[in-house]
Amino acid sequence: MVKLLRIFSALVIFLISQQSFSQNSEGRSFFKNNYYPDYPVVLLRENFFGNPVYFIEGEKVSAREVRAYMEIMPGDANDFSQTHTKALTGTGVLLTGQAVVLGALGYAYDNRNRLNNQIVLNWFVATTAGGVGGAIGRSMNRQGVRKINGLIDNHNYLIRQEDLNKPYLKMDFRSNFLGEKIDIYDGPNLLSKDRIDLYKETYPEFAEYYRKSQRNQNWSLAIGILDLASTFVFVGYILSPQIQSSAPSNLLLPLTIASFGTTISGGIFRRAARNQTRMALMKFNFGEEFREP
Repeated sequence: MVKLLRIFSALVIFLISQQSFSQNSEGRSFFKNNYYPDYPVVLLRENFFGNPVYFIEGEKVSAREVRAYMEIMPGDANDFSQTHTKALTGTGVLLTGQAVVLGALGYAYDNRNRLNNQIVLNWFVATTAGGVGGAIGRSMNRQGVRKINGLIDNHNYLIRQEDLNKPYLKMDFRSNFLGEKIDIYDGPNLLSKDRIDLYKETYPEFAEYYRKSQRNQNWSLAIGILDLASTFVFVGYILSPQIQSSAPSNLLLPLTIASFGTTISGGIFRRAARNQTRMALMKFNFGEEFREP
């Protein structure tokens, strides 16, 4: 268990160092005559770990370069750099929490043939601590990415507002009881389903990516329902009289694995839905100017 924690800690440090602001940008001029229309639009995506990744003209760029473009609004540039760091820190806390949960699972598996109250209690304390830490880290990351999403949307609008001949759509996402909900806005106005369907009929590329996003959202919803069901079973098991007996139920390991699996898979589908929604909006807002990664 100790070795596992060390491996995950090293992985967290490596991930953060790879995306730090100390990265150097090569071969690109940040500013061209300080003329807004010459600034390229920025695409935000999330990688497997939920960290923000940035693309300009189809090429991956560092957060440092994005911040340099955002210096046209110094307050936003400072918010961006601080929030980017917050998002990476949240990922580190999340991975550490998951490492603790995995370590507890390994501990329970190693002792599966001699489970007793003390082993179950150790597993429960470690799993709970890891789960709480992971939840805190996930919240930090989600809040950070959500704010970065808004800052980049505002930046792209600022540099292209004079060229837009149709509504400029933005996205936001929020947690709900069964996972996550993605909302689309025209300015401050939340778009209705009928309005989105109209845009899907008018702009085929927008429709293509938005349908992919909807499929991922549906999968996320299904996994959210499964996760909720497994949570009820898990809590019921913990509160049952068996937890106080000398022979705890064999459901211990399957419940832990199911909970961990739904957490990971649900995050994958939610992340994919957000990324596909961003692609749909970039196609809608900027058309042929936008270059896909």
